[in-house]
Amino acid sequence: MVVLAVIGILLAIGLPAVQQMRQSARNAECKNKLKQIAVALQNHQSQFGYLPKDGDKGWGYTVYLLSQVEQASLFQRIDPDQNPLPVGGAVQPGVTDVVVPVYLCPSFTKDPNLGSGFGRLNYLGNAELLNKKKMQLSDVTDGESMTISVGETTSDRTWAQPGTATGSPPNQGGSFGSQHGMGANFVMCDGTVRWIQDSVDGNVIRALFTIAAKDVVGEF
Repeated sequence: MVVLAVIGILLAIGLPAVQQMRQSARNAECKNKLKQIAVALQNHQSQFGYLPKDGDKGWGYTVYLLSQVEQASLFQRIDPDQNPLPVGGAVQPGVTDVVVPVYLCPSFTKDPNLGSGFGRLNYLGNAELLNKKKMQLSDVTDGESMTISVGETTSDRTWAQPGTATGSPPNQGGSFGSQHGMGANFVMCDGTVRWIQDSVDGNVIRALFTIAAKDVVGEF
């Protein structure tokens, strides 16, 4: 009985620690995926001279990064002149329903396929940066290290369709949030990943999404 009691105590102590380690590992993997997306954006600009435009012909910005995230064969199967969401659902089965691993946060627990023929997206772009044609990182005059490029979302979004939003504190009913708890990961335009807490001041988070407003951003 004593041995069983000791084992029970050890399990009670050890299991939370193991769970915390696993969550830390998932959070680190999430940050790495955001870095990959940031590099993909930079590579797209290097190749074409500008950043991808979200919503171009109905497709999301993440579609135009597929070749940069080891999904070139998937991109080659896409017909960019055919809208991904016609009446009746996905127009390109075997394409829009593909799950792209780099676009999924490892902590997210919902089905990676949204249904109706669409793979999920857990990373939304900054609408100020990616909703305009032929934008460049040099247009970010507020400072690349102080301007968000992409952030986590728990909303039901798909990589095939437009996937951008503007700023609101994480997990507060807006577009951005995570299942890591108490905040979310964001990658800045310079490629650094920052953890932003739920409690961040609304004015601060909004300033982090502007690209040329001459905002003075406080601590976050």
